[in-house]
Amino acid sequence: MKFVQLLSRRFGKGDSGTAPTISGTIPEEMREVPYVTLYGWDASDYDVDRGLTVDRIREARAAGIDFMTYKGTEQSVGGTFHSQYYGLMLTAAKDAGIPFLGMYVVVHSGVSIEDQVRTAIDYADRHTSWWRDYDRFFWQIDLERWPTDDVPSRVGVEAARELQARSGKVAVMYASRGQYGSDELGDHPRWNANYPYRVAEHFKAAYARAGGDSGPGWVRYGRPEMMPRIWQYTDSAIIGRQHTCDADAFRGTAEDFAEMIGARAPEGDDEVIAKFISGTYRDVTLDATDAFHAIRWEDGEYHWTLPEAGIVGVQATVDLRGLQRDDLVRVRAEYLEPGHPESDTPLLTQELVSINPDTAGGVFVVSTPDVNIELPEHSQIRIQVAVRPGDGDTTRRLSYGDLTRVSMVLFRLPG
Repeated sequence: MKFVQLLSRRFGKGDSGTAPTISGTIPEEMREVPYVTLYGWDASDYDVDRGLTVDRIREARAAGIDFMTYKGTEQSVGGTFHSQYYGLMLTAAKDAGIPFLGMYVVVHSGVSIEDQVRTAIDYADRHTSWWRDYDRFFWQIDLERWPTDDVPSRVGVEAARELQARSGKVAVMYASRGQYGSDELGDHPRWNANYPYRVAEHFKAAYARAGGDSGPGWVRYGRPEMMPRIWQYTDSAIIGRQHTCDADAFRGTAEDFAEMIGARAPEGDDEVIAKFISGTYRDVTLDATDAFHAIRWEDGEYHWTLPEAGIVGVQATVDLRGLQRDDLVRVRAEYLEPGHPESDTPLLTQELVSINPDTAGGVFVVSTPDVNIELPEHSQIRIQVAVRPGDGDTTRRLSYGDLTRVSMVLFRLPG
């Protein structure tokens, strides 16, 4: 057996109101051009409040979403916010095949740039450990002027530079023309927010209504004066079954987007032989006895059997209902190779429940790192969970929530 390594709801963030009237000569950058358009979605825990699930992210990919970012951290003088669902949802986007993925970081004044960047990177490491080796990961700096913090543009520019220097990943600057139109914004790819309309409709129809590839969001601004690479054109889009979404457009191909963030295009991936992506079997429960039990998946099985030898990427999310503060949740994988009587059971993660889950609607999610392992044909993989009750009550019975899922992807061995 060989372990291997493979390659806040945001208010007032755009120019609101009705579409501006354009008169006179249309600037060159506003003329109709035969662009290819990629569509994106930047989401946060507020989208979970509005019904976002793993299934809805899969539907978003099927509907034509090519890039997605999710809010990770926000650090201000008032405290530090960590998204509860970032790891779950961005990993779900990766599993769904959305090619370009990122974490957005809301920056503030009054807190050192080094601290804000360290908080963001540490959080990404804990909840999406795959990001460092995922070639198409990027950062989104969320630079906005808030009622309680008129964040100067230099904070966003310095944060972007620091993130890039520490991570080697490109930072895209989300700073709207309406708020930072004449400010120094550095040479980072620019992301403009401008909402000509707020109509609840399919995200592609909303882009057409907003003017499409010749819409008012495509205009040069900032210092140095640059054309935005991404336009967030509405905060009211429908993506799949999800309503009230922030929808974005990129004028160009997947190769163009990859070049913008210093990545390879999606076609260069390792060859995938097979996938197993599943939620839990209905009515599955778990006793809080500190004993490990395998999760039963939607197909009724407790394991996945490899159809041939290869490298398997394993990542799991466990959503247990009935947890209490100070419970210890442990998640491990069991790898059983054919012909070997003893299985290998490495611990993937453990997390102490640090909040009262009732304050979050009974939800406390534990996500494991993305672990890669080389296994022979017909090996079996199980995901096992144990809960040590903080109050010592071993009679307590827990149930798996809808957010529980596993992703196992089998890649062909090189050569």
